[in-house]
Amino acid sequence: MSSIQQLEQSNFVLFCTQAANLQDHFQYLVVTILLSAAVSIPFWQKFLQLFGKKRAACGISWMIPFAVMLVTIPNLTVAYFVAFVSGLSIAASLLLPWSMLPDVVDNFRLQNPHGKGHETIFYSSYVFFTKISAGIGLGISAAGLEFSGYKPGVCRQSNDVILALKILIGAVPAVLIVVGLVILLFYPITEESRKETKLALEVLRRSHQSTENLDAHEENTSV
Repeated sequence: MSSIQQLEQSNFVLFCTQAANLQDHFQYLVVTILLSAAVSIPFWQKFLQLFGKKRAACGISWMIPFAVMLVTIPNLTVAYFVAFVSGLSIAASLLLPWSMLPDVVDNFRLQNPHGKGHETIFYSSYVFFTKISAGIGLGISAAGLEFSGYKPGVCRQSNDVILALKILIGAVPAVLIVVGLVILLFYPITEESRKETKLALEVLRRSHQSTENLDAHEENTSV
């Protein structure tokens, strides 16, 4: 999900300057997105705790209708409203994967109680594949713009370039977000199973500590 947001952000400036005639406002639009994302993170954290991760993922889809609205009605008021909603969506897309990683690690640890040191593998794999997907998305975006005839430094791009920017801003992120949400429906870890896993790990941790204390007591007794 975060790579989708990066794809959207990378083309946002070009869309504002070339397709929407908002070149005098895109700095303020970017600031609006950042402020909206930063302010809404506590809200999403509370939402995750109360309603779970699958429901919180629906917040990512908020960007779809407003991005389409910006493409079809590219005026200043709509642009600021879309920037605000995009910030909310970005906060959800950034917070959700990092909140899911500990659940995955705990589930793996419960299934493999004798394994140690696997946390770094999960976290580094997530970062690696996020960077890879972002790079692929940016590459495809750049290739699409080049294929449509985009020329750097030109004040007025062709209609094909404007159409390509509208597709990259509206259609492509919408399709990718829908695909990501469909995949998330099959995410097996629910709030109930997460709590059960946490309790089971706590029992294992206590039994392990008890075993270590017993071994230490036997060694002291033998001495």
